[in-house]
Amino acid sequence: MPYQSVKSILEEFQENCLLLARHGETDWNARGLIQGQQNRPLSELGYRQRKVLFFRLRSVPLARIFTSGLDRAIQTALPLNAELGLAQEILPALNEAKLGVFEGESKTEFADELSARLYAEFLEDEVNVVLPGGGENLRQLDARIQEPLKLILESLQSGHVLVVSHRNVNKMLIKNLLGLSFEEGQCVEHKNHWLYIFVPGAQEIFLISLDDATGPLVIRPGYERVTVAPPAAGPSRLERGS
Repeated sequence: MPYQSVKSILEEFQENCLLLARHGETDWNARGLIQGQQNRPLSELGYRQRKVLFFRLRSVPLARIFTSGLDRAIQTALPLNAELGLAQEILPALNEAKLGVFEGESKTEFADELSARLYAEFLEDEVNVVLPGGGENLRQLDARIQEPLKLILESLQSGHVLVVSHRNVNKMLIKNLLGLSFEEGQCVEHKNHWLYIFVPGAQEIFLISLDDATGPLVIRPGYERVTVAPPAAGPSRLERGS
């Protein structure tokens, strides 16, 4: 059943919920470049996505808004901070995974066969493979988000909470919230215009695609998956990289 607002969806759950947003698209997202912890600005589309998120959430009685320490997440949340009179709560431990020497490189075109092979191996096993130059795998990322996750969950006692973070960070947050394995967590997808709602009492998660600021909203139970192994029967391969 379509809903007219995120607020009306939350009212049906009758408990404080955690809203997980990804930052708006950046200039490097638009160009297909590997981003990691490089501090890139929002693209024109990213600013439009920010505007949609703002209008969809401005009526939600949020108690707190947490972001990573990277500008793309901070800027995505900033209009809501201002409208709702909520302080910016920046948690650097929610910064995107470090991707080493590949940050700033193309996701599809590589300087040599070695680079192409290293990145392909990483995409096939982001849980364990570490890219050279100080990269992080999902196990390392998962370890550093544990403390902020505790704070976020404790904050639900005061009301609905919004977290604006990054694709790989949100994968690991959802992994922990739902008790998924690393392999399942690696397959969680989160596009820039999607909003996840976690209902703690029911231990359930729901997905909304925020395509515009005013139209009806369709809520889907569960999370979207992206395949990471060579294609087989099942869902098609979706977006790669961070």
